[in-house]
Amino acid sequence: MITKKELDEKIEDIQECGQCLDIQIKKFSPITDYEDFNSLDDDFKRCSCGKRPIDVVMAHILKIMIEEGTVPEKATLRRNSPVPLSKFYYSSLNPQFLAKKSLILLHPDFTGEVASRLVDEVSEVACVLKGSPQDTVGIFDKNSDSNHFEILEGDDTQINVMRTLLGDKIVLVKKQSKHHIEVAMTTEQKLVQLHNYLNNNSINAETAVDAMCGLGAIGIYLSKYGFEKVIFNDINPEMIDALKVNLEINDISDGYEIYNESFEDLKIDGVDLCVIDAFPGADISKIKEKADEMAHNVIVI
Repeated sequence: MITKKELDEKIEDIQECGQCLDIQIKKFSPITDYEDFNSLDDDFKRCSCGKRPIDVVMAHILKIMIEEGTVPEKATLRRNSPVPLSKFYYSSLNPQFLAKKSLILLHPDFTGEVASRLVDEVSEVACVLKGSPQDTVGIFDKNSDSNHFEILEGDDTQINVMRTLLGDKIVLVKKQSKHHIEVAMTTEQKLVQLHNYLNNNSINAETAVDAMCGLGAIGIYLSKYGFEKVIFNDINPEMIDALKVNLEINDISDGYEIYNESFEDLKIDGVDLCVIDAFPGADISKIKEKADEMAHNVIVI
């Protein structure tokens, strides 16, 4: 559980200090052509505050991947880097200078040996995951099995913090190996869309359904907006476990119900609002039909 003091400290920690030097490396050129390639180690270009520019960190990571044969010798930052996921996202502010133990890495060709080197030799790396960012993590639909990334090293806990038009923050804690990749900025944009929809339509704020609630951002927002009861539902029990933690973190202690079912099988009707936030690419035609029967108002985010 994260406290307000700890949250404020994390927000402060992602800011660069006045001494941090922005160093950019050509993204499409082989990293071996970088004039300081052989100097890339854990101390290279590290500021006195402990942070390093993200390009330097990723170049150091790619150097190790080249040495281990994970990527070709002519690898470039743009084409061959693993997906860098921050351990802490704050709204649209993406840190350009990385602190120690602040980064989760994802790549389909990682091995245990590479993962160990990355965690041991690159101070910014906190966790290494094996998997493809094109794969859906979680349960895609009612006919799908649960899919995870493999944790090779470290702790994959991630914190996302969204600012809202309500003047309040929403905090989501997740496990990146189990929960869909969606950074705070994307979720924040959905909350703005939902806020504008609510403000521009005369909707009775009594009962709302967060149809595929995931970590709970939509439903938590609806609760903070003023709905008397919010129904959270998700087919994935791992999401429900994370939801319960996030409800507590966001001080939501009553005014909600939780269901762990396929939305198509949910036996609820007569609600004022249903919000559908499905996985990208999912066929929601039947879900939309069910929502139209269930709710007086339906919005697809």
